[in-house]
Amino acid sequence: MARPRNQAQRRRELIAATESALARRGLNAVRLRDVADAAGMTPGAILYYYDGLDDLFFAVYERGVDRFCRGREDAVAGLHDPVAQLATAIHLGIPPSDDDPDIRLLYEFEAVAFRNSACAALMHGYVERQVAMYASILEHGARTGAFRVVSDARTIGRNIVGLEDAHGVYVLTGHREPADAERLVLEYAATSTGVGLDALVAARAADPARTPSQRRA
Repeated sequence: MARPRNQAQRRRELIAATESALARRGLNAVRLRDVADAAGMTPGAILYYYDGLDDLFFAVYERGVDRFCRGREDAVAGLHDPVAQLATAIHLGIPPSDDDPDIRLLYEFEAVAFRNSACAALMHGYVERQVAMYASILEHGARTGAFRVVSDARTIGRNIVGLEDAHGVYVLTGHREPADAERLVLEYAATSTGVGLDALVAARAADPARTPSQRRA
């Protein structure tokens, strides 16, 4: 049976319905019926647009990844000082609280990657996109003399992303305050770039706001 002509709009509505169901029930508890109820459709009708729950999850994850990455990239692009760029990127890479629904969902989707190759590939691209952002900042800082990097820019960037992910788990499980997690990542960045920790903290403090557009662009 052919899909209706307004399928692009219907897909967007189903992604929104899936996000709503996930926010209420969590990734492990959501069923196709929950999404159907949120969308005002039958489970069978959803299968005209997506091939099942994992396919819907992938679409939500893809949207969340792009939203998160673009938020940080846009914030960094609005700054000229590489020290401020680095500090701001790290600030926006740490969950702001233990109940942030958008970032919590990104972490939860890592479990889907174990059984969904498309989701696994997207997760790999998600990491590499963040590494590329950091490499660009670090290379810019090295060229201008703001940084004295101790190793390859991509290696440092990869370590920063790894630290953000690791400490982010502690924040989301209520075992670490966001400010403490951020400071730990900043300490590594300070050591790796030759910039004093106080300078990084001051650069971030000069523009501390975390606006909705930076988190949900």
